[in-house]
Amino acid sequence: MPLFTGSYTDPLDSSTNSAMQAALNTTQASLSAAGAPNVDNLAVIVVALTGFEGATNHPWAALREQDECYSASLIKIAAMYTAFDLRASADQLATDKGLTTWPQIEAELKATFDPDIAAHTPSLISGSTALGPADKTRKPNYSAVLQLGSGPDFLVDFTPAQTSAFEDMMVQQHSPGATTTIHGLGYPYLDGKIADDGFFDSTSSQGLWLAGDYAGVWPAVRIPCVNDVDTAQGTTARQLAGLLTLLADDKLVGQKSSQGMKGLMARAGKLFPQTTPPIWPPGGQFLATHGKVGIGPLKSGQTVISEGLLVSDTVRNKRFVVVYQNVIQDGLTQRQVLVPVATLIEATMNAF
Repeated sequence: MPLFTGSYTDPLDSSTNSAMQAALNTTQASLSAAGAPNVDNLAVIVVALTGFEGATNHPWAALREQDECYSASLIKIAAMYTAFDLRASADQLATDKGLTTWPQIEAELKATFDPDIAAHTPSLISGSTALGPADKTRKPNYSAVLQLGSGPDFLVDFTPAQTSAFEDMMVQQHSPGATTTIHGLGYPYLDGKIADDGFFDSTSSQGLWLAGDYAGVWPAVRIPCVNDVDTAQGTTARQLAGLLTLLADDKLVGQKSSQGMKGLMARAGKLFPQTTPPIWPPGGQFLATHGKVGIGPLKSGQTVISEGLLVSDTVRNKRFVVVYQNVIQDGLTQRQVLVPVATLIEATMNAF
């Protein structure tokens, strides 16, 4: 069972949907003329799910979707999905080889996966001047992340400590769980997997990038971005939307893994009615059913907000993926900066 299997097929259509894009452009122009904050520099994408489930031509519309942005805790999604992928690959390897004890499985993971990780380590990691030799060649701490499974679905499953880490970083929206997960995976596997799956372009340094541990314990590897000097936790809206569309379609890693990840993201929103989802109060037409928020400081000291969401139109029974980035508070309240974002997204969804 290979750990690196190549890029996912892009689930988004090759060009934007004309009706959705026209609504988005018209609404942006109107808000910009009215002096609404952030609308000129906002990176946002809306992807239609309903009627295109499992397809490779999901309709979409976007603004600045190729801007690489510092996205703060939003990028913890990358740590979650690569950990789920490691579990699935380890489970398949152990099943294929008929392994029944954890020492057998761990030895096989090291023998099979470690050389593959070394071969797929991105040059941004292996050639980084910020990292020491151990950071550049680190392999997953398999026993910290995985153990022999006890349920019917997985022969290899997550350890209790890793399960708690997911709860902390995705549901409680805290950083220690992300640090635990990243330290369990290591940058060589984590970023190698993201790139091999097609969510990061090493040539342009654009896409989903996570090479900081949210604690400052490990050195960080940073890439250029448009809303800060550089970032160790960034993405383009386009790449993250593709990942979330695969997740919504139960195609990210696999059906059971997709459902497990969505379960974490569904429970996050219930804890933060004012921040996750931040743009639609309960009881309205639109409901964010799954989400991950990113709120963090730029090097200028300003606070920037980003989010990845699965959204339901409760009136028309339609579902969407939404990603927005580069919402800068600049002394305003969250509500003040997010109302224009909501207006843009609503107009785009209503056009579908």
